[in-house]
Amino acid sequence: MQAAVFAILSLLALNAWLQAKSRWRWQLRLVTLEFGHWLSLACLGLTAWHWAFLGLAVVFLRPAWQASRIAKQYGLPFSWLRLWFPRRDGKNVIVTRTCAFEHDSDQIDVVTYEPARDGKTRRCIVALHTGGWASGDPGEFPAANRELAARCDVVICSVGYRLAPKHPWPAQAEDTRRAIAWVRENAATLGIDAEDLILLGRSAGAQIATACAFGMPELRVGTCIAVYGPPDMFFARKWSYPDDIMKSLKLVQQYMGGDPEDLPDAYRTASASEFVSEASPATLLIHGESDSLVWVEHSRRLHAKMQGYARSAYLELPWGDHGCDYFPNSPGGQLSLAMMERFLKANA
Repeated sequence: MQAAVFAILSLLALNAWLQAKSRWRWQLRLVTLEFGHWLSLACLGLTAWHWAFLGLAVVFLRPAWQASRIAKQYGLPFSWLRLWFPRRDGKNVIVTRTCAFEHDSDQIDVVTYEPARDGKTRRCIVALHTGGWASGDPGEFPAANRELAARCDVVICSVGYRLAPKHPWPAQAEDTRRAIAWVRENAATLGIDAEDLILLGRSAGAQIATACAFGMPELRVGTCIAVYGPPDMFFARKWSYPDDIMKSLKLVQQYMGGDPEDLPDAYRTASASEFVSEASPATLLIHGESDSLVWVEHSRRLHAKMQGYARSAYLELPWGDHGCDYFPNSPGGQLSLAMMERFLKANA
């Protein structure tokens, strides 16, 4: 029994150290990294069996320890207590879902997260979901969106968009344009400032958010938050492979409708990096150094390119994998929310 438990925990620790090569391993790795503090406690309790469990406890506690050091470095709040006793600031946030518009047979929904309706006019975050451009839903990341709405006192409108391969780029840009128009038309009902919109995207949504915020100035978006996304589709196509976790070569080709040689203008308009200038929006980038799905170099390159042009902040989590901000009270969730809160206050 002792040997079997040690073997299972050792395999979990090894999987957390190595880059994931399959979807199930990525999901297991993400949970192990973001909840390693619980596994660390379990290992400490098992040291009565054998001292070797103490070594595993140290391994599992690594993300929380690294998070505490980064929090100190950046001057961000981080609570060890909150890891084991989660705080839910967003429990009173009102969540509703409605159809914003239809495009042929496709219904584009909006999921809104509203703090207590007290007559106050708030800023609005328009959020774009994940899914590799071929799947996903605006109702994802409910806990993280609730916490963000509550802590930053903003209304979040998480919007859908048409999916590839049926609808290649720039259908997603057109849907984002219409979604922003819907948000502005309903500003009074939502209790928001129609001229102070923030675009937020995660993964595939981050690519759409940055492309629209940087390349479509008519949207009048002054602030953008991009979490583990690919903001340069030329670079994304160059480093796409047919046999990785996401089958990224197929994903990129079906999303873009082909290769850069055939569709250079589509790749250009889908790449925020092509539009970096002094007029670019203030941008926060968040990425995990150990991301198994989207290479961290994507965010590093955009942040480097923005230096000297526009306000850019970058948070890199050394243990972080794709989806590291999904759990609001985990190491990745705490730091991501804290960085977003500080960035939004600094760019109000």
